[in-house]
Amino acid sequence: MEVKTKIELIIKAIRDRFSNRESISRDELFNLYKEYQPDIIEPTFAWNIYNLKKKKIIFPISRGIYSLKAKPKFQPDVSDKMKRIFMSVKRKNLSDNLSIWDSSWLSEFMIHQPMKNVITLETDADVLETVYYHIKDNEYKKVFMKPDEKQMEQYVMEEQEPVILLPYVSRSPVKEYSKIIIPKLEKILVDLFLGFKLFYWVQGQELKNIFDEVHRRYQINYTTLIAYAKRRGADKRLKEFIVHETDIPKDMFYD
Repeated sequence: MEVKTKIELIIKAIRDRFSNRESISRDELFNLYKEYQPDIIEPTFAWNIYNLKKKKIIFPISRGIYSLKAKPKFQPDVSDKMKRIFMSVKRKNLSDNLSIWDSSWLSEFMIHQPMKNVITLETDADVLETVYYHIKDNEYKKVFMKPDEKQMEQYVMEEQEPVILLPYVSRSPVKEYSKIIIPKLEKILVDLFLGFKLFYWVQGQELKNIFDEVHRRYQINYTTLIAYAKRRGADKRLKEFIVHETDIPKDMFYD
């Protein structure tokens, strides 16, 4: 008869007890460990949490919140046009910070599909105008700098694949992907939530659909999400929106 180690028994207990749960709190895991190791102390428990993550038994989704299910990372399509615009600005060293994405990435999360897509390029605020003229003169004529809602409706969305140029927010959650820098899903969600004038076609029920579908399909770090929202002065409003307007579990925001 196979004799299981205490660690194996704990892992089995975690899976048995929380297999039907979308999330598990650190306190719940600590209480389970105490059933098997009554004298366990915090440093030892912290090492066990680290080991569970390393073995891919649990996956962090927020501060002190974990899941037993591994969701895939978001892997968007990056067009040649996006790469060309990004690399043109980068090669000229026009901006220290760059990020680019395409609103077509939202299609898989939306019910009502927009007729047009928009490429958004973010650069350092002090070189916006320089980058604007560089792109317009060398790469692409259909570029708009910091358009307001009226300009978006009357001019931007009348073009095929327009580019909008916005100021880069410092310490934004971005990543290198397909040789360019793109925003992480956490940043896109916050920008959509706050950009009701720019992204007017993804507000209301459609915005709720996007949040719900992103949560259902892909890895999201809610600590990163809220930290970026806080940098933009909207963490409380975003929490209220998620808790009251979406199907995302409230316990993602336990401290």
